Amino acid sequence: MRLVPILLAILLSVSFTLAQPPQSQPMSPFEQELVNNENQFMQSLAEKNVAYVNQAVADDFKGIGTNGDFYDRDELVGMAHEGLPRDVRVYEVRVVRLNDDSGVVTYNLIIPGARPRYRHMSDTWAKEGGKWKLKFEQTTTNLWSATDFD
Repeated sequence: MRLVPILLAILLSVSFTLAQPPQSQPMSPFEQELVNNENQFMQSLAEKNVAYVNQAVADDFKGIGTNGDFYDRDELVGMAHEGLPRDVRVYEVRVVRLNDDSGVVTYNLIIPGARPRYRHMSDTWAKEGGKWKLKFEQTTTNLWSATDFD
């Protein structure tokens, strides 16, 4: 429960300009659409735009924090009130297409001063009524980076 506000605070303050995935090929229209959607969601978190976050998160959303605890939609939307630190960094963004109406956006996240500081993020998006909704989020500690830089 205590992890959720910290996680949301981090995600909200991200000036989330997702970089192109490190590939030689340009992103497909589907990949670009999901990355743009993720960008808009993260920007809304950073700007404390609770109304947008509220409509972007699915009613049946579930998330798993770095400690393995589940959190739900209300906790994620509640974090939008707090915002995030401005010095959060995002890199190695990738999109995994599941089908025409769902996909996973994965990326690495650095949150200076937080423990754990280095994280792998996976956000699963699905279209509901023609709109993208965040359905699931998994946060995993990136132990390799943490041992290299701490």
